Formats: sequence, structure tokens, C-alpha cells
Amino acid sequence: MTIRRRNILILSLGLGAVVALALGGYAAVRARAAGPGAHQSLAPVATPSHGPSAAPRPEYERWTVGRALGPVTVYRQPRHGAPVKTRLGRLNANGYPTLVLVDTIKEIDGEPWYRVRVAMRPNGSRGWVRQGQLSFYTTTAKIVIDLSERRLRVYRRGELKGEFPVAVGRRGMETPTGYFFINQKLRPPYSGGAFGVLAIGISAFQPKLPDWVQGGPVAIHGTNQDELIGKAVSHGCVRMHNQDVLAVSRWVPSGSPVIVER
Repeated sequence: MTIRRRNILILSLGLGAVVALALGGYAAVRARAAGPGAHQSLAPVATPSHGPSAAPRPEYERWTVGRALGPVTVYRQPRHGAPVKTRLGRLNANGYPTLVLVDTIKEIDGEPWYRVRVAMRPNGSRGWVRQGQLSFYTTTAKIVIDLSERRLRVYRRGELKGEFPVAVGRRGMETPTGYFFINQKLRPPYSGGAFGVLAIGISAFQPKLPDWVQGGPVAIHGTNQDELIGKAVSHGCVRMHNQDVLAVSRWVPSGSPVIVER
């Protein structure tokens, strides 16, 4: 298959640019629940193929997720010798497979380059990755969090699957807004703790907590304080009833977009 034909197929899967909306979270998976992830078990991540699938264009939204095959260099521009934005390992700091969300593709001198969203500060960071460093799979699911309503909604294949009440960041520690993706799923060692049965990490950081463990990552997670759901009480994290966060995890694969808006 020629590069040009492959590019057309990739684009047909929905790799177009995604409008930045607002999204957020707080230093949720603060690793304090189990140290820096050492004792947390990993939730499943989809098994990718070695290239984007040649499926017909669907009528609903579809996104492509990249999974690191090994060390990944993210460049600031799509060219050899460009400044390096960041370097990623095959696994992240918690031992979870490193994921990126593909934003668009560009052919430079006959070589495909992928513009990807990366889980790093500042929120919304993107960069370019050369062909050969990622394998790919697709997702039709997304999460939309409305901070003013304190509701989380799950969509699959363009249809609303469910909506749930959530707790959000308190005044002064508001949940940051923007467009992100699920970059990891971690099961805390103790389900009765502050993170409940599961923490769904997203590629956002609490801007006001840069000195927290791992830079203050954000998550959607369970809770041991059900009575606080529906309130603004966290440092920016999005809390859910334990049964609800498990349902969301079943519906939404890692790598899927997460939009948080006011």
C-alpha cells in the first residue's frame, strides 16, 4: 500500500483535528494511594494493530490512538532535526502502556508524521511523531464532563450511553477545562480508599499543583465519600460513585477523548 493511500485511509478513520473544548481534573492519581504506582494494578488497554485499519468511513465520530512500540521521540515540528518536545518510554511512570491521541497526519518528503496529543504539562500539549514508533487502534467512545451541571456523559458511536453525577474541584482548585484523552487506568490496592475502585487518568494536570507527585496528574476516580458526589469539593479531580466509574471504564477504552467544559 502506498503512503498516500494509507494516509487517505487514516484520515477516513477520523484523524481530523479536534476542536479544543474545556476539560480538566486535578492531581488525582497522586500515586499517594499506592506510592508512585508501584503497588497499583493496571486495568486492561486495547491491543493495537501495527497500522491504522482500512475500514470505511463511519457516520459517527472515530478517533485513532497511538501506543508506543518502544521509546518515542516527540518533535516540535514534523521534520528530522527539529527540536525535541519530549521523549516517551514504552511504559509511563506507573508502568501503563504509553498512549497518545492522534490529531492529524502530514506527509513530509514521502514520510508520514503524526501530530499527537501528549500527557504532559502544559495542558493540551501536542507534538509530532515519525512513522514506525507507534501502533494504532481506534475508539468510538468519548467522555464529556459538564462542570456547571456536575454531570459526566459517555458517548459511543455518537449515541449517549449514560450520564452520571460527579464531584468536581472546589473554589480556588477548579477542575481545569480543555480537550484531553484517557492515558491510563489504575486500580488502587485498597478499594475503600480515597480513589475508590478505579482511577481513570486523563492527560491533564492541575495547574495549581505542579509540585505534587508526577506533576499533579488528573483523574476521574471512585470515592469512599459518596455523600460528596454532586458537590465542588476536590482539588480538581472528578469523583464518581464506584459502580459508576466501573461502568464508564467498561464503555470507554483507554486513549478515548475526554472533554471538560463549564
